[in-house]
Amino acid sequence: MSPASPAGSYSEHVLPLIPPGIRFRLMKASDLPEVRALHASLLPVQYPLAFFIHLLLQPRYLCVLATHEDSVIAFASAEINASHGTVQTEHRNSSLAHITLLTLGVQPTHQRQGIGRALVHDVARRLRASSCRYETPSEPRSAEDVRHGPGYSTVLVQAEVAHSNTAGKFFYSRLGMNVEQVGSKTPTYIVAGLLCV
Repeated sequence: MSPASPAGSYSEHVLPLIPPGIRFRLMKASDLPEVRALHASLLPVQYPLAFFIHLLLQPRYLCVLATHEDSVIAFASAEINASHGTVQTEHRNSSLAHITLLTLGVQPTHQRQGIGRALVHDVARRLRASSCRYETPSEPRSAEDVRHGPGYSTVLVQAEVAHSNTAGKFFYSRLGMNVEQVGSKTPTYIVAGLLCV
């Protein structure tokens, strides 16, 4: 893999093959207990029920799940910036969707298989599509569909990662995102980059 892309360049990494049987789909209300438990087991922050309800009901929020044998094994939640759904770049006439990754987690038994990377791309792709037109929840997608989707667009994706989360910083840098410290007193870094989705 190449190192982090220079500021302003595009991450054009080909998505890895994902193990057979892994499916991506939108979170449903019936998934809440399982998704909340997985968040609690993987993340240091406990999110209130209202957070998950926003993911279900608010059009600018989205949560994509990875499942294996009908069990949720991973999640990626994100938000498209409501006030500035697109960002003008200084190098291009077109505008880019601005997406903030809120949470991301993969069960340890399924890590290092490309699932997290594919989830980031999938949640960004779905939010970008929904910002262009109304997109009804689609059927579960196979890993092959995610890897070889019909068309690509570019989105600006950002997230926060804890200073102590070395694995998280490495993960985002492998996605082509730049890691920058906001201030000396903040417990997190901001990661941002342009992704082709």
